[in-house]
Amino acid sequence: MNKKTHLKLQILVGPTGVGKSEVAFLLAQKWEAEILSADAFQVYKGLEVGTAQPSRKWQKEIPHHLVGTRDPRKDWNAVEFAREASRILQEGQSQGKRFILVGGSGFYLRALVEGPPQGQAPRPEIRVWVLEKVRELGNVKAQAWLKERDPAAAQRLHPNDLHRICRALEKTYENGTGEAGYRPLGDSEVSFWGLERSRDRLDLVLKARVESMWKNGLLNEARRLSHLELPPDHPIWGAIGYAEALAFQNGDLLEREALERIFRRTRQYAKRQWTWFKHQHKVRWINLDDYENMGKAVNEIDKMMTAG
Repeated sequence: MNKKTHLKLQILVGPTGVGKSEVAFLLAQKWEAEILSADAFQVYKGLEVGTAQPSRKWQKEIPHHLVGTRDPRKDWNAVEFAREASRILQEGQSQGKRFILVGGSGFYLRALVEGPPQGQAPRPEIRVWVLEKVRELGNVKAQAWLKERDPAAAQRLHPNDLHRICRALEKTYENGTGEAGYRPLGDSEVSFWGLERSRDRLDLVLKARVESMWKNGLLNEARRLSHLELPPDHPIWGAIGYAEALAFQNGDLLEREALERIFRRTRQYAKRQWTWFKHQHKVRWINLDDYENMGKAVNEIDKMMTAG
């Protein structure tokens, strides 16, 4: 790979099923690059089928980060992703590595590029840590700590108002301004590229994908998930397919009903992703239907990305 003094991070987005993983893999082969996943669910271990993780063959040939690495019993959110992705990028780039960021989770990408959403609920470990430290410091020193991190909030709050001082301190750490945070990449450091197909073509792809998942392991993965006794509000239950597979296994849905519901939810999700990326970022769109095959599409995408 020809090293350059500075390379923008190329971010590949688009609706589910459009072909992002394959395009990223083929580009990574050309560039001798590594792939960083910005998918809300592919990060979990043991959920290869239902979350459409890249094949083991692909992962063996090209390093894929944040794919199949996290225990499903542990939470995962946009801020956690952004912290971990920032660490991977910084460490890898310091070694001269190049990355392609690929995914369809809009909130995750926005957190990495623009910073955490305002009002982000603090993680439990941050809340506990701040509370214990404030109790140890006492009123005056706690306000001095806040003054170092957020002078405006410190001036606004009374030293005896420990509840609000704790909340203000938590916010500084959740928003990435302290040791528990990260530095957002910024729009000037990234280029967004969107993949799309005609709605009819994507529908055909999604139907085939749903049927393939159903036949090739989704039911087993859903059964294993049910044995983990995850709470009903765990993020993984937002992954399309698992609830439907369990409903079928429990006799609440017929197979055709479960498949239709999975397809309908997948189609709706793809539409939401399209809408999000059309309005949230400056994305240059590429219609894969315009190319005879994926190889030719990737060659053209390579030229466009290289040209900037």
